[in-house]
Amino acid sequence: MDQVPDEYLAEILPLAKKIAKALGVVDYNILQNNGKIAHQHVFHVHFHVIPKPNEAEGLGVGWPRVEQPKEVLAKTLERILSKL
Repeated sequence: MDQVPDEYLAEILPLAKKIAKALGVVDYNILQNNGKIAHQHVFHVHFHVIPKPNEAEGLGVGWPRVEQPKEVLAKTLERILSKL
């Protein structure tokens, strides 16, 4: 993230907010891991919008890996894009 120009970073959080709103989530975390020991596994800048559906989720940033069928992902993408 430290290599991304500031003007690009200024656009990222408003976009993450729009995505969270498009998903219809109220409670969520925005996460960006930077560096191997910070749990970055894909070495480009990206942000996670992590819905928190209940109190048990708390402040934890981990989540189970759930594979969604491509059709479900495509519908979610359509819903997000229609609201951006």
